[in-house]
Amino acid sequence: LQSQTTKPTQHILCQNSTMTLATASTGIRRLILPTVARRALVRSSASALGASGGSQQYAQQQRGARQFSSEQAAPATAANTDPAVKVQGVSAEDLESNPNLASFFAANFEDDKASDDDADDEDELFLAMMGGAPAAEDSEEEQAPAAAQEEVPSAPAPTAPLPAIDDVLAARNIRPLACYLRSRESEDGTRACNALREVHRQIPGVVYGSDPTKDIVSKDYESNVTVKTPWNQIQRELDRYHHGFESRVYELTVYKDEEAALANDGSGYLYKQLVRPANMQRHPIQNKIYCVNFLRYHPGRPIKIPVRYINEEESPALKRGGFIVPINKTVECIVEDGAAIPESIDLECTGLQMKAKLRLDKLIFPEGVRPSGRVKEDYLIGIIYGKRAGEDEEEEGAAGEEAA
Repeated sequence: LQSQTTKPTQHILCQNSTMTLATASTGIRRLILPTVARRALVRSSASALGASGGSQQYAQQQRGARQFSSEQAAPATAANTDPAVKVQGVSAEDLESNPNLASFFAANFEDDKASDDDADDEDELFLAMMGGAPAAEDSEEEQAPAAAQEEVPSAPAPTAPLPAIDDVLAARNIRPLACYLRSRESEDGTRACNALREVHRQIPGVVYGSDPTKDIVSKDYESNVTVKTPWNQIQRELDRYHHGFESRVYELTVYKDEEAALANDGSGYLYKQLVRPANMQRHPIQNKIYCVNFLRYHPGRPIKIPVRYINEEESPALKRGGFIVPINKTVECIVEDGAAIPESIDLECTGLQMKAKLRLDKLIFPEGVRPSGRVKEDYLIGIIYGKRAGEDEEEEGAAGEEAA
């Protein structure tokens, strides 16, 4: 920066203020006056000179200042053309004898005339962005209509339609879900998975587990299928079921690629599989979805179903301000073949007293649903805590005695 301080200081005189821009050259002027500062300068100059014609006067002042600077810096032109000013130790003879060095100077150091022309273009651009009028000498140029200059917004990327599901699965409370096959060679690893999340908005995952109905054994390495699921499909289910997302069963349709999914002619998918979301991972700070795996589901496989409290207003303890401290929020159940998979298991709160322990006998299991063999009879769901009857009156009486 010190080597290019040969040009004098430029002074821009406004109506109410004087602004000094210490610009040794056009390159240094751009360095100390970035885009945001230039816009602020245009705004302040327009307000100082008046709303009508202020921007035009500012542009004329800018051109006059640069013209004055170039005239005053004429004696220093020889010094500016010296290569040693830009790179220490380089002379004009070195540039003539070394073509590589000459090409380096031509590529990295612009002449002042070209820089001033670029500065003029920048001034006009910023004036147009700030709503100012163009300079008088440029007003004769023809301008294209505003409607022709507006860019047509690009159409959003097509989204794969939701695959259809038959009435039998719908009666069992099973929803559809679609994903694409993920290549093990080109779409595996940290960098490839990050590109899927950030660029393509697809969540990587693996379909794993055994399924005796299709003779799939989990010990076989080929049974693990790498997939990528569109982010909007996962987020749609999370918005609908929240924490119960991993407790639901879906019919996962695996397509070969996005084109096969968009065709939606019923022949582009590779296979369909009943799955349950598992091992959903999120970013620890940004809370973004990083991974969603799918465990193959078949009738008889245990599934954890959340517990829901009902008839809380019928409990004397809960009516007096008591509350349930949950110990286990889910119950592992087995759903028989053909039975509907419930979204939750209801816990009856009628008649519950203080310090009551909620165990398995308080749960209401639908038809075809039973607790898993790993759930014991003394399985603790929660405990009721709070104040007993009369404690509020005793505290109010004690407070009144103290006040008296």
